[in-house]
Amino acid sequence: MKRPNILWFTSDQQRGDTIHALGNELIDTPNLDRLCKDGVAFSNTYCQSPICTPSRASFLSGRYPSAINANINGASNLPEHCTLITKKLADSGYNCGLIGKLHVTSAWDDHEDRMDDGYSYFCYNLGPGHDIEGRSSQYAVWLKEKGIDWKDILHNDGKHSYVWYKEDAPIELRQSAWCAEKAIEFLKAQHKDTPWLLSVNCYDPHPPFDAPQDLVKKYLDRNLPKPIFSGKDEEEGRLLKDFYFQSRVNSPSDKERREKASYYAMVELVDMHFGRILDALEEMGLRDNTIVIFNSDHGETLGDHGFTHKGCRFYEGLVKVPLIISLPSSIGKGKVCNSITELTDIAPTIAELCGVECDKPVGYSLLPILNGSGDFARKYARTEYYGVLEESGKFGSSNESLVDDVHVSSIAHESYAEMYREGKYKLCIYHGSSHNELYDLEIDPQEKANLWDDKRYEQVKMRMLLSAFEASVVNSRPGQERRGRY
Repeated sequence: MKRPNILWFTSDQQRGDTIHALGNELIDTPNLDRLCKDGVAFSNTYCQSPICTPSRASFLSGRYPSAINANINGASNLPEHCTLITKKLADSGYNCGLIGKLHVTSAWDDHEDRMDDGYSYFCYNLGPGHDIEGRSSQYAVWLKEKGIDWKDILHNDGKHSYVWYKEDAPIELRQSAWCAEKAIEFLKAQHKDTPWLLSVNCYDPHPPFDAPQDLVKKYLDRNLPKPIFSGKDEEEGRLLKDFYFQSRVNSPSDKERREKASYYAMVELVDMHFGRILDALEEMGLRDNTIVIFNSDHGETLGDHGFTHKGCRFYEGLVKVPLIISLPSSIGKGKVCNSITELTDIAPTIAELCGVECDKPVGYSLLPILNGSGDFARKYARTEYYGVLEESGKFGSSNESLVDDVHVSSIAHESYAEMYREGKYKLCIYHGSSHNELYDLEIDPQEKANLWDDKRYEQVKMRMLLSAFEASVVNSRPGQERRGRY
């Protein structure tokens, strides 16, 4: 039997509640809707870190960031004992390619020191504004080949390290369009007798929120709901002032409304260019034997609870992400799975579908859900934040938000925290702080009522604490390899 190909598309910082077919009637995602119809969508998938590098290292290996010493955003290396699923596939005969960002280690100046990751084709770009002068950015080279001066479509105000797109920057020249074009080139170059994996990693909808003006206007006209905000958020923000990254807004405003519209528009751009790749698969007759996986590395707070962007918090908008898997020839179609899942479940699922081994994963294969063959083993989901960002003073102006008129935070201390979700309850522990959180997501899906100090939930809290402690000890152990007897 011919082994399946794999198209693995990962967006950057996309919330799980941004897909039309899964309940968001205000956003247009026709191609993700099509994928939901052709496969299985997982509605309760959690990332293992709310920051890029630890999350990506985790889902590519099927292990928790702390277990592979991959806690830091922009670490210098991954340890030798960490084997990515792409390396396993390459060793078994797959031709593995990457387009866009990898970001399992530091990626300054659009360069990333690579481990033996299995990618024989490596078309790298961290994001549109990185190394835009074109010394190493393949996206910048692509623009030059099209006769485009980057200053015609991107700009910088001289105050920040970022550049961002101008309002009239054409859709077909943005980084997500480059990802799609390069992906289609890769597909056309593959030999029919060699299985392949293509990992496409676009930068959208990562900040800065700089979508085309016409799309932004469309979503502004739809009267998007205000961010989640309640009286407890301002007080909890003061208690946990050392446990967040980038911007804090004291109350939602028109500026946050515009950011949300731009964010939705950027998700639509992701959908648009993802659809181009799906169309190419179908036109080449490859769709039936290609596993298509769509996920994001983590979410975005988007003004909820007084925060924008990402950091050491565990609200649903930040830690719950999209996950859709489709293989028309052999798995179910049109199913929505509400079971708790993790991004660590992707690597062992790929391994089982493709007949390779996955090194000591904490994730579980999702195949029993995909084909209805049995029970799924996962009981809980964990998310970690263990010293992810450096201490205050080491960032300088690069840590400033691109949004004016909001309070900008630096990291006062290295933060350590974790989330444990089991059943309808979510526990959030902020080590070194007197403030912690317990939510009943069944009756309080917007996380407005913190039950930590509620005496009626004392037994639930203790049970969750013990379970979270046990899960942390068992699953986030260091990943040393045994050489033999003493």
